[in-house]
Amino acid sequence: MELLWLLVGIGIGAIATSACWFSWNYAKHRRNRKFHKRSQHVFKARSLHSLKSWAQNIQQNYREQLEVNGEIDHLVKRQLCEKIVESAPIGYIQVDRDNRLSICNQRAATMMGIVNHQQGLLRKPFLLQLIRSYELDHLVEKTRSDNIGSKIDWVFHPAISDPVNPVPQQSRPIRAHSIYLDNDQVGIFLEDRQEAIAIVQQRDRWTSDVAHELKTPLTAIRLVAETLESRVDPSAQIWIERLLSEIDRITNLVKDLLDLGQMDVGIEPVLNLSDVNIAALVRSVWTTLEPLANRKKVSLNYIGDPQLTLQIDESRIYRLLLNLLDNSIKHSPALQSITIKSSVVNSSLQIETIDAGEGFPEESLPHIFDRFYQIDPSRTKSGPDRGGSGLGLAIAHQIVLLHKGAIAAKNHPETGGAWITIALPYQNHATENSQVSELTRT
Repeated sequence: MELLWLLVGIGIGAIATSACWFSWNYAKHRRNRKFHKRSQHVFKARSLHSLKSWAQNIQQNYREQLEVNGEIDHLVKRQLCEKIVESAPIGYIQVDRDNRLSICNQRAATMMGIVNHQQGLLRKPFLLQLIRSYELDHLVEKTRSDNIGSKIDWVFHPAISDPVNPVPQQSRPIRAHSIYLDNDQVGIFLEDRQEAIAIVQQRDRWTSDVAHELKTPLTAIRLVAETLESRVDPSAQIWIERLLSEIDRITNLVKDLLDLGQMDVGIEPVLNLSDVNIAALVRSVWTTLEPLANRKKVSLNYIGDPQLTLQIDESRIYRLLLNLLDNSIKHSPALQSITIKSSVVNSSLQIETIDAGEGFPEESLPHIFDRFYQIDPSRTKSGPDRGGSGLGLAIAHQIVLLHKGAIAAKNHPETGGAWITIALPYQNHATENSQVSELTRT
């Protein structure tokens, strides 16, 4: 019996020992799992932090590399631009928003009379300190205020650098084109017009000399034709009339060339000013052209004050209106009217001629008043009738300039025909409140 209880006690002890050992191992295993998980989490967190730092370092290095490359590219581009500007065939200057000269190539320095311009630019001088030109300063201000480029022509007179020992400076005709840049900077291209003007003057002298030489033989040819007119057979009279007509055409061309030559001599012609009634002058011009107008059945419509007078050179303004109306008649369709308006606007007398022809091609408008400029006949409805010497409007332009006025050519928005506007200085305000009348002649 005692042996039985001994065996039961030993079994219970073994079971208890096994349970304790199992419980201790299970707790140890749980502690090991928690430690392992915690270690993995700590390692993972530390790894992510390291990767993030490494990525940030790479990104920072990349940014620094881009900045370095950007500075290198900017430096290369700047050096390339400086090289292009310096080797440009025309002058170029650039001013910043404070009107300080920042760029000036050698050609601009030569034109503007600047010595050691590269050293002078280091001081960032104001534009007027190096270039005493108020025309250029005005161009800069106009470009900056309008935010758009502009152009001017003027004669540049270099300043005397040493008043004690003055050295004569050569004046230069300059043409300047401006461009608006970022940060209120302005770039200006400078073109020396001295050679171009010399060529134009040489051409004008040549045409004037040729015109003088043609006067004598043309007079002789006309005398011979008039002598033959009364002696030829009546059936050949038409050939004499055609010959005389061609002689008249060439004579008028020579006269136009001589008139332009007299205006180009550099001495302003003396104007024989007198008070002239504008309406009466227009009627006188129309009377001269009436046979040509009657053939095309074109009428005149005058709108303006019949008592309006202006102090002008009557013979020259007569020639001006003659050229304008002659062109209008030639280019007007049949059974149409030509309108002339006269009015006083802002202390100037405006005279407008409007016809119902095909008008001017848009590309021709900037050149309408150039000498010898002729519109391509293939671009017009009237074909060869559009042709001429190309001097009529050039003479009209010169006559207006002699009277200190302005002339412009456009196409009228209603008729589509040529629209010439003339503005002449007007001093007499007695007739400013004028009544409008219409005088029509057929």
